[in-house]
Amino acid sequence: MGLSHRRICLISPRRLVWARNEKITEALRQSHQFLKAWYSPPLSLLTVAGLTPAGINIVLVQEDFEEVDFTACYDLVGITAMIQNATRAYEIAAGFRARGTYVVIGGIHPTVLPEEALGHADTVIVGEAEELWPQFLRDFENGEPQRIYRGAPEHRVDLTKSPMPRYDLLNARNSIKDPHFYYNFIPVQAGRGCPHGCDFCLVSDIYGKKGRRKSIEQVRAEILAIKKQLPNRLIGFVDDNLFIDRRYAWDLLETLVELKVRWVAQTDISVGEDSDLLERMYRAGCLFLFIGFESLDSENLSGMNHSQWKLRQLDNYEPYVRSIQERGILVFGAFIVGLDHDDAGVFARTVDFMDRNHITGQITFATPLPGSRFYERLKQEGRFLYPEPFWERCSFFDVLYRLKRMTKEQAEEGFIWAYQQVFNEKALSKRTAYIKEIYKKLN
Repeated sequence: MGLSHRRICLISPRRLVWARNEKITEALRQSHQFLKAWYSPPLSLLTVAGLTPAGINIVLVQEDFEEVDFTACYDLVGITAMIQNATRAYEIAAGFRARGTYVVIGGIHPTVLPEEALGHADTVIVGEAEELWPQFLRDFENGEPQRIYRGAPEHRVDLTKSPMPRYDLLNARNSIKDPHFYYNFIPVQAGRGCPHGCDFCLVSDIYGKKGRRKSIEQVRAEILAIKKQLPNRLIGFVDDNLFIDRRYAWDLLETLVELKVRWVAQTDISVGEDSDLLERMYRAGCLFLFIGFESLDSENLSGMNHSQWKLRQLDNYEPYVRSIQERGILVFGAFIVGLDHDDAGVFARTVDFMDRNHITGQITFATPLPGSRFYERLKQEGRFLYPEPFWERCSFFDVLYRLKRMTKEQAEEGFIWAYQQVFNEKALSKRTAYIKEIYKKLN
């Protein structure tokens, strides 16, 4: 049988939307009209599909919205696994392997724990797929697939050779009116890598500290493909730090002005110092920026990365937030609680900061992800509350280790209280009134 006659199923396992803790989950659900879960199609699998030779029948399954059909006949099943859904990925793999279907697993989790993943799959892809997936497919067709595929140490993929993601696979099934397949945004990745190397994060270790970029023309073509397949949808740049390279950013913004799309992105707080860039971002269609503040405590920030970049930005938080929002771009802040210098007052301090600066965002518990320095330190200190593996508990809304300055119960109660303060009608009305006044001035 030639490769072109193959039928491949690519699966994104379901994730736990909120927490394992029932009290926290119930509190978050009660705020559902003010707090929406974010869903996007799996860009990793759309990219893998783009790497797959034309003519192969690809079935895309996102388990957040649909059931996996274990009775379907596939020549090959590919599964992507994050830390929090790795356990479910292994369950899916076992279901297909029991029927004799060949299973390959890739993604963040197999990349940091390849030996574990090998116990659950026929083949494991370690690292970026652009060069490894085509090699695997060739070996698979020749009947000689390897158990593990990984690039050379320190080798990084040239993103200018990355394929167009298969956005066409989303066309027939995704609609704002369709309750079964709804995405808040459609993902685009312009680059990979982040220079900051925070101890809780895997990005710098997996993708490198030096940023790599697709060409502007590639990004333009991907957005045009989205506009064709899924018109009028919000674009979400999933780069971990989109505006690190300011020269590239200016070129990208010129293209976004031309394309007339609405978009959101992740970046760091330093964009607040560049008023010209912010004004251009607003004119280019930026709605909000996801910014990782992480902590408001200088001692927490001082140990977060070796360069202490986060700590040096602390005094800029408030003036830069004001600078960003006064130019019509909302700030969606990310805050981590439960760090070693946090006491029970961290929740009130975080809520006060968000209220004072008129920002929305998310508060999550510090989560020890395997492969991170944070994980290794807590493991050495014997502070985990659950035996390994506890991957299904890595929801970011659960306490997973012994805290130094508050009890687990204090942390959970404070967490619930904080969300109740940030996500309610009064708080929303206040933030809305603030941004409306800004829009009036801009118009």
